[in-house]
Amino acid sequence: MNEFNITVNEKELRYVSVYNQLFKMINEGTFPEGSRLPSEPELSKLIGVSRTTLRQALALLQDDGLVNNIRGKGNFIVKAKPKKDIGLETMGHPIYKCINDTIDEVKIQLRIEPSTDYFNQILIKKTAAVVLIDRWYKAQGKSIAYTFTLLPIETISKFNLDLNNQDQILEFIETELYEISSDILVEIKYSTSGNFAAKAYPISPENQFHLIQETIHKDSEFPIASNKHYLPIKTSSIKFHPKK
Repeated sequence: MNEFNITVNEKELRYVSVYNQLFKMINEGTFPEGSRLPSEPELSKLIGVSRTTLRQALALLQDDGLVNNIRGKGNFIVKAKPKKDIGLETMGHPIYKCINDTIDEVKIQLRIEPSTDYFNQILIKKTAAVVLIDRWYKAQGKSIAYTFTLLPIETISKFNLDLNNQDQILEFIETELYEISSDILVEIKYSTSGNFAAKAYPISPENQFHLIQETIHKDSEFPIASNKHYLPIKTSSIKFHPKK
């Protein structure tokens, strides 16, 4: 674990920087709840980015339920909804349960970065650093699904994880998280941002994805992990089997 340092990612994708900037502006009230954002040409000029980059950032904000695009009217800041109690029982790893193809490889990349306002909001507390993990699920050499995982640095310490041991990290986030969790909040959405969220390894020729967001708890109000799973709609299906 000592080989890892907490550093700012100098090569951070431009749309991620724009996303963080807009999130901060929304959080600080520059764009109040219920208000309409400036038009895309105005906003891209204000921030100093291309409209393509802006649209990618807005798509991620829509995924997170912070912005709602109304066709012909523009982008609006979503009013905060009352927080619901967490109570959906563990369903297991959704990629393996919902993807139609057989996964034969998982490519993983991880890094440590200082926490941001956005990460602190997800984790419901301030934390000094977070571990960000990208996972690409492959079948016959082709990427077919993608997951972004956020772990607070406290989770690394609590479960004695070695960030230099990728096999251990993969086993923990793929399997052990679901075995030890006491509660998981699962949100299922439609997304168009799966390919650029997956960065270097696009997962579908179509820009239509199921987005499954998980907030994972273990006997605490503070999450021990957060996941965003992107699954192409054409090659996945989501089914529930409730039990009495």
